[in-house]
Amino acid sequence: MAGKRAAVLAVAVPAAALAALTTRGWAVGHANDVLSQGAIAVTGTEAMPAVIGLAIVAVAALVALLTGGRAIRAAAAALLLASALGALALVLLVALRPEQVVADAVARELARTTAPAATGAATVVVWVAVAVAALLVVGAVLAASWSRRWAGLGSRYERGSPPPAGPRGQARSAWDELTDGQDPTAGREPPDG
Repeated sequence: MAGKRAAVLAVAVPAAALAALTTRGWAVGHANDVLSQGAIAVTGTEAMPAVIGLAIVAVAALVALLTGGRAIRAAAAALLLASALGALALVLLVALRPEQVVADAVARELARTTAPAATGAATVVVWVAVAVAALLVVGAVLAASWSRRWAGLGSRYERGSPPPAGPRGQARSAWDELTDGQDPTAGREPPDG
């Protein structure tokens, strides 16, 4: 049975690597436009800004998977898988349509509503990002399957018993007891130290 550390490595490492790869160039090309001269390099963040967001969502879902109870783990596993698959799909879109990515980047740069004709090519970095996103999907599947056998955080993290109720059923705090002239620590055992 794989532990929680293995799940952290299987998800957090590819998610962090994917987020780092978004700062690099994913597509290069030229636009056939009078106002846009020279080569254009489009980073992953410019091409698909949602990829970094999905990587962050995957890590947040992993935290919920590691710390939640059974119902939370089921929801977190579904969110983890969805975010990993979404990140892979978006990276693949850039890798398979670099001309469109370059044209869209030029349109944004020139503040146009329509993209000009452009030539483009996917860089090696975007194909590395595809591989890393695929590793994120594999890690998400593994973490989701391993989480079925995990226990929760344990009883020390569970909520304690509620404070005693007042005359009308409302909860009374230690401050309320002090206000009434009672010592809220009377009768309690001192902590072991």
